[in-house]
Parts: sequence; structure tokens; C-alpha cells
Amino acid sequence: MTFLKLEDSSNRSILSYLCLALILISFSSCSVPSMLDTDNYARDHTVYAVDFDPRNLSSITISKMDEGNWEDLGKVRNNEEARFNISIEGDFMIVSANSKQMDEPTYQTWINHARQDLGMSVDEEYHLFSTVEDGWIYEIDLIKYPLLEESAHRILMYEQR
Repeated sequence: MTFLKLEDSSNRSILSYLCLALILISFSSCSVPSMLDTDNYARDHTVYAVDFDPRNLSSITISKMDEGNWEDLGKVRNNEEARFNISIEGDFMIVSANSKQMDEPTYQTWINHARQDLGMSVDEEYHLFSTVEDGWIYEIDLIKYPLLEESAHRILMYEQR
């Protein structure tokens, strides 16, 4: 009888630990699908790189992220018929989505400059864009974040799927 009780208590103990582990996994932010998919953000977004020269905005070059590689979609006219367009009006650089809504873009060229030349860290927040029309139009204050003297600039666009 004593052996039977010991066996029952060890079974209860194992069962208790198993249930506790299951509960912790189910309430944590790590679910099985998210642990298997390393690029959760990209599941809901298509990432595009828009390369441009701020001194000549007549055309932009668009690339699409595909399985970790940039697929060059080519050079397009920078207007309202393109997937994205960029304009400089007064003291603002304005970025617009023309086909699908997007999340706040990332001005990769300026962020690289901030990290390399201004001593900002990778962990710092970089919200350079202000929202004009959520999902469609964003702008950067060029007095606060001036254009760099480079001819090749890149903005990452996160188009919602």
C-alpha cells in the first residue's frame, strides 16, 4: 500500500508539472507558430526598399524583400501611379502609399547616419516619420532630420497584406 501511494504522488507530481508547463506556454507570448516563423512581422507585411536621389525625384527604384533577398522591381516614375511616391515640399519630405496601406516607414539612410556618425545605438527608437494620413501618407520634418549630402537614399516601406 505504501508503494502504491508513493506511485500515486509521483504521478500527481509529474502531472502537475506537465500542466504547469502547458499553462505557462499557452499564456506566454511564444506560441508554436511564432517560434517556428522567425519573421513574424513580414507575415503581415510586404517589405519594399525605395531608393531615391533627393536632388532628382523624377524616378525611384523599388526592390521587394523575398526570402531574405532584395528582388529588384526596377526604376519607376515617381508619381501617384507608382506603388509609392516621395516628394519634398518646403521643410518636409512626404512619403505616400498609392496601392495598399502601409505601416510607418523607416528612413534607413538617416538611421545608418545616426548610428555611425551621431553615436545612437541600435536599441534606441527611431520614429522619424509623422503620420499625415494613417496607412497612406507620412512625413519627415527636414529641419529636425535634415537630408544628408548623399545621392543614394533608402526608405523601407511596410505594405500591409
